[in-house]
Amino acid sequence: MKDKLMGLDVSNEPEELKRESWMTELPPELQHIGLGARTFKKRSGPEDKDRSIWTDTPVDRERKARVSYSSAEINKFFNWVQQFTVSNESKRGESLLSMHTKKMKRQAEEDSEQPVERRPFDRDTDLQVNRFDEAQKKALLKKSQELNTRFSHSKDRMFL
Repeated sequence: MKDKLMGLDVSNEPEELKRESWMTELPPELQHIGLGARTFKKRSGPEDKDRSIWTDTPVDRERKARVSYSSAEINKFFNWVQQFTVSNESKRGESLLSMHTKKMKRQAEEDSEQPVERRPFDRDTDLQVNRFDEAQKKALLKKSQELNTRFSHSKDRMFL
């Protein structure tokens, strides 16, 4: 040890430098530190994220690129999707949503073509003062008559 410190090392074998694992690997993710209040997860999504991007070497990246899908497989998938959409358009009828949007566009165009007339102010229609019809008014008055005092309760809310 003394020779090593003094630089008089007799062995000429170079030592292989190697980093410890804590230097080359990411630490595990901490879920709860315990200092704050516990809450639900803010975002939904996969639990296991690929964190290897931080520690990948160029060799690892190249290997992963070879394993990933080739362009021929991707083109095959897109061709299948195009065939699927063409067959849907030819065999299936128009969807209800598209029919409704077309109808609404036509109505909007017709409304824009008609000249806009100015109408006089009408309190009932503009402010919608009378929202109840006569039957609703009578039912409301009948229920309110059952509440004679401030300590009584209505009959429809009784549980026993």
